[in-house]
Amino acid sequence: KLIAIMVPAWQESDVIASMVANTNNTFDYSRYHIFVGVYANDPDTRREVEKVRQRFPNVHRAEVPHDGPTSKADCLNWIIQNILLYEEKSGQKFGAFLMHDAEDVVHPYGLKTVNWFVDEAAMIQMPVLSMDRKWTNLVACHYMDEFAEFHTKDLPVRSALARMTPSAGVATAFHRRAMMALVEEKNGQPFNTDSLTEDYDVAHRLSALGYPSAFVRYHARVPRQRKAWFRKGMVDIQRRELVSTKEFFPHKFFYSVRQKARWTLGISIMGWAQLGWFGGLVNRYYLFRDRKALFTAPVGMIGYVIVIQLLGLLLVEKIWPEAVNLPPVIDRRWVWVIVTINFLFLVNRILHRAWFTGLNHGIKHVPLTPVRIVTSNLISFGAFWRASRQWINHLFTGRPIAWDKTQHAYPSLSELQQGSGRLGDTLRFWNHVSEADLTTALEAQKADYRPLGLLLLDLGAVEDDHLAEAFAERGETYASIFDPFKIEPEVLNLLTVEEAARYGAVPLRRNGMNLDVALAEPLPPALRTALEKRFGRAGARSVRFLFAPLSDIAFAIRFAWSEDPFAAVREQLGRMRAAGHLDASREAMLWRSVRAGYARLGDILIRQGRITHADLQTALAASRADGRSLGETLTRLNMAAPADIEAALKDQRSARWLNEQLVEVLKNAPADSRHEPV
Repeated sequence: KLIAIMVPAWQESDVIASMVANTNNTFDYSRYHIFVGVYANDPDTRREVEKVRQRFPNVHRAEVPHDGPTSKADCLNWIIQNILLYEEKSGQKFGAFLMHDAEDVVHPYGLKTVNWFVDEAAMIQMPVLSMDRKWTNLVACHYMDEFAEFHTKDLPVRSALARMTPSAGVATAFHRRAMMALVEEKNGQPFNTDSLTEDYDVAHRLSALGYPSAFVRYHARVPRQRKAWFRKGMVDIQRRELVSTKEFFPHKFFYSVRQKARWTLGISIMGWAQLGWFGGLVNRYYLFRDRKALFTAPVGMIGYVIVIQLLGLLLVEKIWPEAVNLPPVIDRRWVWVIVTINFLFLVNRILHRAWFTGLNHGIKHVPLTPVRIVTSNLISFGAFWRASRQWINHLFTGRPIAWDKTQHAYPSLSELQQGSGRLGDTLRFWNHVSEADLTTALEAQKADYRPLGLLLLDLGAVEDDHLAEAFAERGETYASIFDPFKIEPEVLNLLTVEEAARYGAVPLRRNGMNLDVALAEPLPPALRTALEKRFGRAGARSVRFLFAPLSDIAFAIRFAWSEDPFAAVREQLGRMRAAGHLDASREAMLWRSVRAGYARLGDILIRQGRITHADLQTALAASRADGRSLGETLTRLNMAAPADIEAALKDQRSARWLNEQLVEVLKNAPADSRHEPV
């Protein structure tokens, strides 16, 4: 089947690119498209979606034509409209529609499972679990407990007894006939925009329309790798895994309360108000379970207050017997029987939760299960309080309840275990380089060593800004382009031009004792330590290393430490900007296009086949030792002929040549097109 994946997004610029890239690299399935819903007033998310669109042809931006946030249902409805429009233009028809969120980590066999099972039920729900979290983080880990129990015990039982499975909002797949029925029922809006939990609502509406739903727990044998036991390297294995979707849930108390308040409001309060009580006895029982948090959350908190009060009084009585003379807490035998039975049920609940947590996340997370139950109850009370206030405010003011977005995080490549963490794997993850080009570069590297990133640049297989992004991903930092002539002189002069050339580093900005430094490529530990000490002597207590395109670094080293050779052109561009013929972003693109064509002399000579990488390293060491230029050193060491150096210098764009080209382009360009980069 051709499958459409729907990803609603509001202010998801931090995670959406990683999610889409990981999804494309993970699914063992070819026939699918990803539609990301983007609001008109969310430029950051739009920018990130555009990036991944350029790298993955099956990714589409689904326009939400009005400002957000509205509701997740509204965003999903516009995604559906974009999908139907795509079908009309392409002539293709999607056989299934799959819901995912911007923080989801998918399983390789997720789409195969949809393809296998969606014909048996109009809607299927696959398990959703939390990513493994550090055991000390009680807020994050309580999601592991709850989702492990709910998606391993509760949902399978509910699906079997009630013949209806509520959607979790992610990893939910709809057969085409079910989605089209929802579209027709609501005049083109399959998801209820009056609900904050459209997933819960849609499952009940499908059931009312006569479409069955099912919970699918499928275990598959998946090819994985692990470290070899008796030798170095990795070995291929077949691992039995549950096909499930995982995600990072909030790890801070307030964010967890916000998220669960939305669930409480949508499922317990609005679900009661909009859906009422329907179906047979079993379905009504599960509706009660969905809504009992409205009673159990405040009652549980009252219970905690009473327990704390009694413990306090008992402590006072123990320390100072004369102060308090407490009557028996329970003076009826039959009450003790009820309390004992209730306690046994509590132990049973704790054992269930601990068992399913251990089953899904490992035994190390079992001991703190009772403590995390208390954490869960505290969060639930906060969510109940927040949801109640929002609902009462809505009733009195009539204002719609907006999408109360949860702040999301996404795992790094190392946490996703995408490849070995090497540069080539990172470039492939982001689709920056083809498999064929990477293989060619690795074979060439065996014959004549050169760092892989530089070798890929030599072959024209990767752009240097993409290479910087890959270095940043591996180093878990940021990538940034920069204009060297906009760096404050006192910051730039923290390094001499000779030091900048040696380290391949340019100081960018300083904020008090904190310093940002751009690198062209990762430094060996010894050089990195030496550079940090160098900045430390200059008063920088904290140094953050970023990665920038090699052309930006090379351009800065060549021109930034001398008088600006482009002052006249900058003055002309300033006049054009003042006249309205050029905006700041277009001017930045213009200068980036100038810098992007600049290369170091040594790199040019290697690309022309005049020297090897080993020759270059020898010449650079000699050049630093005797203070001569690289060209002079190469000639003195008989590594390159003077004519070769001269030819390479002509290919290396000089300031004069760049100025002439810029002036010529600006002179000949019509006024309304001068904002285009050259």
